[in-house]
Amino acid sequence: MPTPPPPPAENPRPDAPPGRRPYGSVRLAAPVAAAAPPAPRTTASQRWPDGRVQVPLLSIGALRAARRYGA
Repeated sequence: MPTPPPPPAENPRPDAPPGRRPYGSVRLAAPVAAAAPPAPRTTASQRWPDGRVQVPLLSIGALRAARRYGA
């Protein structure tokens, strides 16, 4: 009965000392958690959890200009 092949070496280079990982291989200590999806945003304003709405300054300037010039 033939013997099973030996397990693959960690470092395939023949001149490398035994027990070394190949260059460029990184083993993580713990699995990396997936990033949380971004929070949903409103298009023109940002709504805070307590109900306040934050309006960008650019749109405040646009409202003032529209009021001033009658748009």
